[in-house]
Amino acid sequence: MVTSMKILVFSDSHGRLGLMIDAVERERPQRVFFLGDHYRDGQALADAYPDIPMDLVQGNCDFCEGPEELLVEVGGVRFLLAHGHRYGAKRGTDRLVDAGRAKGAAVVCFGHTHEALNYPERGVWLFNPGTAGGVHGRPGYGVIYVENGGFRTDLK
Repeated sequence: MVTSMKILVFSDSHGRLGLMIDAVERERPQRVFFLGDHYRDGQALADAYPDIPMDLVQGNCDFCEGPEELLVEVGGVRFLLAHGHRYGAKRGTDRLVDAGRAKGAAVVCFGHTHEALNYPERGVWLFNPGTAGGVHGRPGYGVIYVENGGFRTDLK
């Protein structure tokens, strides 16, 4: 049996919900990860698309509105979702990699830096979709395709 899922990944919308809505309409995902900084934007997106499961974490601009991180399993792939500020993401990815490995995550999804990245490091895939709001960076988002226990990632 083939199981596949398309996941959209957003971070750092900073009050600019429009790009996320446009991306959901264009991409038609089966799930959404929102990695913080304007958690309320993630909640608004979830309200606008109640049939799409959404996993949301708070960022450094979100004052205790939701979980700080989540461990999510989709199609046999384990994801660690975190904003990144508590792991010093602007100073490097070592602590994110260590956390992902310790929690058995195949993919660590994070934001905070406003800079997209997509590569493996020490057995963990690091995935940062950049800034959905285009604040201090070019607006963008990520797509993760999960199929039969494997995954593929893309930045847009």
